[in-house]
Amino acid sequence: MFCIFVRTLIKAIDMKKVFKIGLIITLFLLQSCSIHKSTEAQQLTHFFNKEEVTIVVTDSGLGGISVAADLENRIREKGTFKQVNIVFFNALLANNKGYNSMKTTKEKVTVFNSALNAMDKKIKPDLVLIACNTLSVLYDKTAFSKNVKIPVVGVVDSGVELINNNLKGINDSKVLIFATKTTVNQQSHKNKLLKLGISDKQIITQACPSLAGKIELNPNGKETKYLVKKYVEESIQKIDKKDKNLFVSYNCTHYPYIDTLFKEAFKKQNITINKFLNPNPLMVDFIFDKKYANRYKKTNTSVEVISQAKLLPDEIKSISNLIRIDSDKTSKALENYSLKTQLFRPY
Repeated sequence: MFCIFVRTLIKAIDMKKVFKIGLIITLFLLQSCSIHKSTEAQQLTHFFNKEEVTIVVTDSGLGGISVAADLENRIREKGTFKQVNIVFFNALLANNKGYNSMKTTKEKVTVFNSALNAMDKKIKPDLVLIACNTLSVLYDKTAFSKNVKIPVVGVVDSGVELINNNLKGINDSKVLIFATKTTVNQQSHKNKLLKLGISDKQIITQACPSLAGKIELNPNGKETKYLVKKYVEESIQKIDKKDKNLFVSYNCTHYPYIDTLFKEAFKKQNITINKFLNPNPLMVDFIFDKKYANRYKKTNTSVEVISQAKLLPDEIKSISNLIRIDSDKTSKALENYSLKTQLFRPY
């Protein structure tokens, strides 16, 4: 009896109406995607149309401040804007509470979402640069990302693009991705590379717990050197020593600070690396689009560094010395940073 009822119901359905409804739904979904894409384009157009802009560069520590220094150095001569205010926002919750020490992804996302809301409300930026791989892989999971009204750019895509450009067309090439534990576990780089046609066999990830923190305290210290040696040796165990087309990718913004240590560690293991890939400078390249250059005779810049976590004197000294060569203004801003203990809350 039930089967007869179902057959009768199916016959009663106007299939043309079903088709029309399906077509309407499909067009609505396509239109929604188009609106989303156009909104991103509109956000960037609005950004470039401004005479004065505020750009927030954020990281869960001081690695990404090299991006702020590079940006300040390069923007001065381009004339893209009349005034550029750069704010480096340390999104570290507390000295003893880093993102990689948090137990769950949910906790990490909640804390970063709180930091993003603080950036938006207290600084009111025109652009946010997430100069941190750990935070970049968490960004899409935040509530902030769902209703954002300004351009937000993460460093992960720059890293993926750089790796892809070097590996594509070389069938026996492999990349050793050095990153934090969170970045490796989220597998964002790997998944994006797979979609671009890079095979699973070409991608080797190496988590480096505690390395970023040691770099901040002393880039050339014994503990930093020990960890680099340890992680390089661990990564080598995952490859065939006969591999000839090897690339190393720094997918933590801290690691380029110790490029020399990585190179020495591989050399001691008699491993030849084709190229060491640093995506940090690439993430701001879009700001220097030629069609927006030379609109003004010169660009005035200001740099501010703010942090909820207290920065240690050794951290400030070591990182300040490293970035001074690119931007004395950013170096001085770090040395005179603003400590704001109630900048954002962990929820």
